[in-house]
Amino acid sequence: MPLGDSITQGYRDSYRRPLWLKLQRAGIDVDFVGSMKQGLPTDYKTRDFDGDHEGHWGWRVDEILARIDDWVNESDPDVVLLHLGTNDLGMGQDIDETVQEVGQIVQRLRNHNGRIHILLAALIPMANEAVTRRIRTFNDRVAILADEMDAPKSRVILVDQFTGFDAHVDTYDGLHPNDNGNMKIANHWFAAIQSIQKSESTH
Repeated sequence: MPLGDSITQGYRDSYRRPLWLKLQRAGIDVDFVGSMKQGLPTDYKTRDFDGDHEGHWGWRVDEILARIDDWVNESDPDVVLLHLGTNDLGMGQDIDETVQEVGQIVQRLRNHNGRIHILLAALIPMANEAVTRRIRTFNDRVAILADEMDAPKSRVILVDQFTGFDAHVDTYDGLHPNDNGNMKIANHWFAAIQSIQKSESTH
């Protein structure tokens, strides 16, 4: 389940397309799940990849938290790719509160499936340096959260989407990834999924 805000939903395409294509080429059988089918605009359809997702343009963590139980009951994911918190930080929400809400989402996912794996993103930066400073602080605290919540049967793995991402080069508006940015994000998710797959094959 790709889970998040506009960076997950995407305009026309998001990281979801290059990620799905990379997984197919690697022979990794995957089924993206979620109640959403498209990015924006909603009449735009790319038909060469599995478009299911749970990315919601403009949503905060608390809004996702309020709906997550319904979505996971319907979609029953076993791996979640979570990139969430950008809107909260941009709106000035308390960083610790936002991190706590992310932790609540992780717990709700585990309540549904005790063996679920959560790939938890360190958020990409923005061209707005004031918000990016808040993102850096958030990412540091999310790294601590991931370490505290990680468990052998239900991994919580930090995926560093921040390092190497240049908002002035890798976005089309200072916030939303362009094709180059989406490929960078997809590459990080792909490596994390591979690490989970290898870990499971040794147990």
